[in-house]
Amino acid sequence: MFNNPFPGAFGLDIGDLSIKLIQIENQSFFNSKPTYNLKNYRSIELPPGLIVNGELEKPEEVRRRIMRLLKGRGDEKPITSPWVVVALPETQSFIKLIKTNTPAKELFEDDIKNLAKKHIPYDDDGSYYIQWQIMPDQENSEEKTRILIGAVPKRIADNYTYLLESLGLGVVALEVEALSIARSMITANKEYEQEARGLLDLGATRSSFIVYDHDIIQFSTSLPFSGEIITTAIAQQLHITQEEAEKIKIEKGLSFQNHTGKAWNIMLEMTDKLIDYLEDSFQFYYSHFPEANKITRITMCGGGSNMAMLDKTISKRLKVIASPGHPWKNLFSKKEPKINYQESLGCATAIGLALRAADNPFYTKDVL
Repeated sequence: MFNNPFPGAFGLDIGDLSIKLIQIENQSFFNSKPTYNLKNYRSIELPPGLIVNGELEKPEEVRRRIMRLLKGRGDEKPITSPWVVVALPETQSFIKLIKTNTPAKELFEDDIKNLAKKHIPYDDDGSYYIQWQIMPDQENSEEKTRILIGAVPKRIADNYTYLLESLGLGVVALEVEALSIARSMITANKEYEQEARGLLDLGATRSSFIVYDHDIIQFSTSLPFSGEIITTAIAQQLHITQEEAEKIKIEKGLSFQNHTGKAWNIMLEMTDKLIDYLEDSFQFYYSHFPEANKITRITMCGGGSNMAMLDKTISKRLKVIASPGHPWKNLFSKKEPKINYQESLGCATAIGLALRAADNPFYTKDVL
């Protein structure tokens, strides 16, 4: 774990409206558990239209902003490491754990691709990258094989790779966003026996729900819900600025006290739809995964999880504990990052990427 061939590698989360860079240092040495310290955190906002639904619409504009992050602003020092780990957008990628009765030693590449076609929606025309990893079976049975399979359009992956290489960066790994989120939000080395976790990532322009069970991601799904949609709807209804609408959304949220009626109705209506989507995801998991454990908790992240009373509303409707998580917990550092909690919730993906980058990125059990 200590002979990382990519010294100084960092995580880069490229979103539709912002880019976040996190670089951490592995301080583990001979400690009983991994320890990391935050070395660099910086972010930059993107104007709408540069990246849309995960697609690079104006790559040169995006490139200039990443270059600004790397060079640093004010008293920030330049990022000197050329190695980067990047997440592929949830809306453009697929991930699912599947099982087969064929022993791993008897599986060939074509066998796995045929299995993938039955479980993951992609066209078998050579336009997708398909990757997989054989996972340890929970029952220690040689007759069953667990395979974590991911798929992403080649066009999307190649565009991101070309963009980063044009900046002189070496792309150590492109990974499905769900893996990055789980790496930061699921407590490392904790055993979840006979219970599953839901991870709810509420971003500015897109959201996703991830089910973690039997020590691995089982599946993830995109949700038609985002913080930006709510903010825009409030601003339009009340004829106020986006900044004023954002403040109402975060501070007053779903609390009816001292609330503007129209804004509350907007947030309540959209939250009801979000919960309906979550209920559908629960039922899909329970009906399509024979060995599914009950989802006992929803851990929230993303900037949208800062909305007041959202966690309590979800908990009441679904009868499952829902609460914002702690994105920095798996650093196990005595040095508390000097980043406020609300902002940290939006860094879950970047933290997960940085955790992978800080170790040998190829020596890991949970990546594709």
